[in-house]
Amino acid sequence: MGDTTDKKLVVVIGGTGMVGGSVARSLHDNPQWRVRITTRDITTPKAQRCIKEGFEVVKADSWNSEELDAVFKGAYAVFLNTDSDDLNFKNEIGPPESAMGKIVIDTAIRQGVEYFVFSGLPESNRLTNGEVPILSFDNKNAIANYGRKAGFESFVEVNIGWAMDIFWMEAYGKAFGGFATIPDKEGFLTLRIFPMEIIPWTSVKDDYGDAVHAVLLSPKDYNNRTIWAISNCMGFGDVADTYNRVTGTKTARYIPELEPLKAATPGKTKEVNGLRNYCHYMKGNYCNGQRTDENVMREMKKLKAIASKARGRSGAQAQTQTIERFIRAYCPVKQANKI
Repeated sequence: MGDTTDKKLVVVIGGTGMVGGSVARSLHDNPQWRVRITTRDITTPKAQRCIKEGFEVVKADSWNSEELDAVFKGAYAVFLNTDSDDLNFKNEIGPPESAMGKIVIDTAIRQGVEYFVFSGLPESNRLTNGEVPILSFDNKNAIANYGRKAGFESFVEVNIGWAMDIFWMEAYGKAFGGFATIPDKEGFLTLRIFPMEIIPWTSVKDDYGDAVHAVLLSPKDYNNRTIWAISNCMGFGDVADTYNRVTGTKTARYIPELEPLKAATPGKTKEVNGLRNYCHYMKGNYCNGQRTDENVMREMKKLKAIASKARGRSGAQAQTQTIERFIRAYCPVKQANKI
């Protein structure tokens, strides 16, 4: 595989997943980096696919500090995204998500890792003066606060807005009316969710990894920052209209939901209604109170350009994703308006 001694090692916790995978793929295109992916089970199809794609994949449970010691040895940086959708976390069985994050951070410090990037969530409890606690948000915030004080040369929080990728995920379809995978009784792909004028969207698949990549190219410049990897801003009604325009159908629709939402599980129901309350309290300004407009996308565009250059990409590949291009690229429905 060639000499890797002059490459900087970045350990991506959970790199077989959607978020970690985006980071791993972006870094993998840059010969400056050596990417090591951790997973609890290297025999899964996702892990095996990563191995076939040329990644170094190692077994390491994020609850096991001894296993983490081994994989962090010699690492330049660590990326962490804890899985808030883990059923034990959602149902508050056993130690909380924040406890896992602290184990990872403590081990990284012990192994002399200088740079740490974490995927966090809005500071709902603080911003709403304790009125809207959300379990996953609170745990992510605890991890971020702990990491900032741990002693890294640079600790950076790179956060996702509303992920475009959830359009094709059944759990979120069930939570938000069916869009864009589950037709309702009338045959519509309904986006039934609380009113929100403009939403800050992130394409995790296309853009998030590039944001982290760019930060790691100059990590001290971003120390103690919270960066929002926002690809595009658009209202829910416009999302449904865009789906119809791209697919050449009239299948999608948006119906404002003024009542509490109901998801597939009690834990998810509690979370999506916490999100609803947070967005209402913040008047839709999801990104820790920042106004959702062109300004909130400006930094992502700069990071995308930096990472794209490092990956040898140009043209359309160097542009942040839009809702329209995302649907064109990934919608399973046959499209009438190909470009």
